[in-house]
Amino acid sequence: MDVLMSNSSYKKSLISSRYALYQLWTRDPRRKHLPPKVPGLPLINQTFFHARDSQIPEAIEWGKTQSELFRTRAGSTDYVWLNSPEAIKEILDRRSAVYSSRMPLPMASDTVSRGCRLVFMPHSKRWRTVRTIIHRLLTPAAAKSYAPIQEYEAKQLSVDLLQNPKDFYSHNRRYSASLILQITYGRRVPIWDCEEIHQINAILARFGRIRQPGRYLVDTFPSLADNVLFNCVSSWKREGQEHHKADAAFWMSLWNRMRAEINNGTAPHSFGKGFIQSDWASKGLDQLQGAYTLGSMIEAGSETTTMFLNNIIIGTLNRGRAVIEKAQEELDRVIGNERTPNFEDEEHLPYIRAMIKEALRWRHVNKLGLTHYATEDGWYKDYFIPKGSVIVANVWGTHYDAERYPNPEVYDPMRFLDHKLSAAKSAAAADPYARPHFSYGGGRRICPGMHVAERSLYLNVARLFWGFNIAHAKDENGNDILVDPSFNNLLPGSMTAPKPFQCEIRPRSPQHEMVLRQEWQKVQEEGLHLEDIKV
Repeated sequence: MDVLMSNSSYKKSLISSRYALYQLWTRDPRRKHLPPKVPGLPLINQTFFHARDSQIPEAIEWGKTQSELFRTRAGSTDYVWLNSPEAIKEILDRRSAVYSSRMPLPMASDTVSRGCRLVFMPHSKRWRTVRTIIHRLLTPAAAKSYAPIQEYEAKQLSVDLLQNPKDFYSHNRRYSASLILQITYGRRVPIWDCEEIHQINAILARFGRIRQPGRYLVDTFPSLADNVLFNCVSSWKREGQEHHKADAAFWMSLWNRMRAEINNGTAPHSFGKGFIQSDWASKGLDQLQGAYTLGSMIEAGSETTTMFLNNIIIGTLNRGRAVIEKAQEELDRVIGNERTPNFEDEEHLPYIRAMIKEALRWRHVNKLGLTHYATEDGWYKDYFIPKGSVIVANVWGTHYDAERYPNPEVYDPMRFLDHKLSAAKSAAAADPYARPHFSYGGGRRICPGMHVAERSLYLNVARLFWGFNIAHAKDENGNDILVDPSFNNLLPGSMTAPKPFQCEIRPRSPQHEMVLRQEWQKVQEEGLHLEDIKV
């Protein structure tokens, strides 16, 4: 494994980078207008900061103390941080033609992903082609077509929580994996312990490692990819090729199986079916790109929903009964206890919607923020942004701005009780402060699956608090086992996934339990049918 360490190649790269910077500085007077740089260590600046597992505390502090644009450096690369909703809106949205690319990543993108993972792909003709097909298949109307899948999986999740509430962490993971696998390929995952889940988890583990900033020296200093000496002493390329071989084998197996099902008329309605039946081949895409595009959907959707559900439980637990009681009062008033919430109820449940918006503000999905790449020199107000800069939207700084959100570390849905816009409409609004959070990204890189994601989050949060009481687990003496809500309680990796924790989940009443069990029994008897094909 390559890590940031003191070796001859590293020192030479640092020296050459500093010399190149000196030459550029003396020749280009625009660099005098660079955003102010956060003080760092001599020569290496913030290289080790960017290599750490988490930058959240510093990002929040810089949100308070730094200017609207500021700068850090890792190796020879400038990281330009956008420290206000106005700057994020202007640069990522309005100037997306210049700021929608990704930095060169010889390990994560070129070797492990063979240039096929959408999240690492630079702004190019191929990226635009893939993106266009995805958007065509994930419109708001298309998102509604996946409602039967979301409802079916949510009903199993409720019964799983009734039967074995202590394993809620695994139940949430099964739900998320089964949901995205069905949407993508029309395949259910009724139990957590199965081969497909093991394969997906192995890919997610590798994916989490390779996207971790600073994990590989060659991704911090891309020029090292062509350095003969470095390649003689480093195993990065061999390791990357092994990762690619394993990932590609599984993604291609799902792709080939779906193509066979389409040919024999047994493929259910799914995103993958729509993609394969689209004009991808005539657009210059090959099968590996197709398989990785669908695989990228699974990678993006498998853990994010799990992470959200677990984080919202932590947020509510640490508010005592206050949040839960408000949610249940609204649900009882609108729904009653003879049926469960459905999609038609959403507009009448403003507190449930506020809980979701606040959870996405309180726990942004990743630890660094949103990173883009400048493909041209540019200016923002009086600041010069050089070509080749990594652009970081300081999401943590904006989400924890105490002027907008008093006591920002507290999970408080009341902040958004009157906020009625969907994520897509908030992102499209001219006012940058109309967005309650930036967890779905921005510009041309905004999450294409947010319409599906929003519906899934709503349905599961509404059902969870309609059917269950949630409280702290007890120790042997009957005392509460408190759950740490701090950033120290996150798993290693690039995402804000909390470490496994204990809590008590019980049905609110025998009536609520009966309704949940009866509706699950009914859908099991009927089965899940998509376009007249049983899944």
